[in-house]
Parts: sequence; structure tokens; C-alpha cells
Amino acid sequence: MCTWFDLCDARRHFAIVVPRRATTCPTLLNAIFALSSRHLSLHEQYDPYASDRYHQECLKHLTTISNDSSALTNDDLLAATILLRTLEELDVPLIGTDHEGHLLGIQLFMNTQNASALDPPSSLRQASFWVGLRQEITMAFATQRPIKVKLDHLFIDRSFSPADDDCWANRIVVHCAEVVQFCFGEVENRKSEYQRLVEYDYNWLRARPLSWLPIAYSEPDLSSGLVFPQIFYINHAVVIGNVHGALARALLMCHDESIPKIGPSRIRARQKLDNDIRMQVRELCGAALSNKQTIPAMFTACMGVTACGDRFVEYAEQKALLDILVKTDVEHMWPTASAQSHLKRAWGWEDGS
Repeated sequence: MCTWFDLCDARRHFAIVVPRRATTCPTLLNAIFALSSRHLSLHEQYDPYASDRYHQECLKHLTTISNDSSALTNDDLLAATILLRTLEELDVPLIGTDHEGHLLGIQLFMNTQNASALDPPSSLRQASFWVGLRQEITMAFATQRPIKVKLDHLFIDRSFSPADDDCWANRIVVHCAEVVQFCFGEVENRKSEYQRLVEYDYNWLRARPLSWLPIAYSEPDLSSGLVFPQIFYINHAVVIGNVHGALARALLMCHDESIPKIGPSRIRARQKLDNDIRMQVRELCGAALSNKQTIPAMFTACMGVTACGDRFVEYAEQKALLDILVKTDVEHMWPTASAQSHLKRAWGWEDGS
């Protein structure tokens, strides 16, 4: 499962550094065991209670850290909390709700870092931050609430200067977080902030390296059952960056306040906007389905489907969108049952259609 965490991390901290540090940190070791055993129990015959035992061992330590400032700067405990948050997400279908307990812990850890500190955080802490931010985006979107993680840390790079793929991906992930903040948070001068976000996306698209373009692309072919385009990218970071960019773009379009409210041009403008949104969702879904090794891209695709799926009117496309939600739930144990129900109602489908 380390690939889930190291998507935008060429140094592969969760695959290489975290296991090594777990040998001297029992809480981190138990977090690894808790997540791994839960994942095994969901996919095959494995003790379904093993994860709970390891989880309880973690909680014995983590429940005391809120009053311990030194613990909040402990990179091992932050990494453990990142792992346990993923466990929490996998457990949603089992317990029926998401208490966001470990997400609150991540926010506490990540917001402790002083944005004006002269000493930069460790590479593990930065790697954990980016994983935690992607988790925060998912939950903020799902619950339609503001982003609760600080986005003013000095190590966050929003520039367009030459950089590696990880940096380019993280730039657009931060942008996506700011878009979610715009959609669901309190924003002063929304008109100027909206324009700033649109311009950043435009400039990011123009400045990104040529390696960020697809290495292979084919248009949808409804006659052969191919509803979404096939879009193949060169590595995990490029996939994650592009799907977050597409999601952010679609969300911004959904909040476009320049559309006329009345008059003969309203319908035409609305139709064009809906077409543009559908195009972004098709690209998002196509990228997620094409790059099967980048599993979390499917989670981002589900967010796009949930947000914009009601704008699709063709049955073939509706069925394909629903299939993405079902596939993500069944194959990757990511809960989408609620989203499936909401879309079916929005489309006017009867239960079981």
C-alpha cells in the first residue's frame, strides 16, 4: 500500500524511510500493522480483529499528544497518524460513519509547524504533509467544509519555475485545496479570488513540462463501449497532478458566477458551461481508468463524478460514471455507496437500475 502514499514522492519515504523508523517507534510500527491487517482482511481471509488490536495500541500513545508540544513535532507520530487516517477511511463502510478522528490529529500535527520557522521541516514531515493534504482535500470535499490545514508553510512552492514532477504535482494539489476552500469556505472578495484561481490554473497548464502531456491518448468510442478517453501518463506524480487539476477546473466551472442569470444568452451560456464541465469529468475519469497503477486517482475521479455527475444526461455516460463509483468501492474498498444513491436519484433512476 505504500504506493498510495508515495505517489508524489520520488524518494519513497513511506516505502523506505517509514518502515526503517518503525523499528524504533512502536506507535508507527503498530500503525503499519493496523492498516496492513485491515487491508488484508478486506481482500482475503484474514483475522478481521487484528487491525483493531494494533489500532488500540496506537491510541494508547496518540490520545495523549494534544497536550505535548514535543510530540506534535515528532515526525514518526505524524507518519503514524497519516497511516491511521487511511485506516479510518477504509473503516467507513464497516462502522457506517466517518468520525475524522485521525484527520483531526493530522491537522493538529501539520498546523504545528511554524510557517515562519528558519529551519525547514524534515523530508519525512514534508512527505507526510503532502499525503495529509490530499486526504484533507478528499474529506473537505466530501463534507463540503473549508480546508483546515494551513497552506502558508514556507516549503510550499506555488511558482512556475522548472522543477521535478513531484513539485509540479504538489503545486496543483495546493491549488486544488485552495479551490475547495473557495467553494466551501469563507472567502473575502470572491470575484477577485475566483479570477486568481482561474489564472493560476491557466498559467500552470502553460508552464508545466512537456512530460506532463499524455504519452498516449485515444478519443472515446461509444460504438465499442469506450465512454471515456484513454489517457496514459508517464508516472504517478503526473497522474495525480493532472487529475487534481481536472477536479479543480470542474469545481471552478461549477462556481462560475459570470453566467447570465436572465436573458436569451443564459441558456446558451449554461449549455456551454455544462459541456465544459462534462469534458473535464470525462478527462478525469479517463485518466483514472487508464492509469490503473495509480489507484488513488480513482478516488479523485469519484469526487468529480459525485460533484458533476448530475450534469450527464446520456444513459451510456451515466452508467459509466456509476461503474467508476462501484469499481472503486468493490476493488479498492473505498466507500461510494452514498454517492451512488445520490446520483441515481438525480438521474431519476429507480432502485436497482
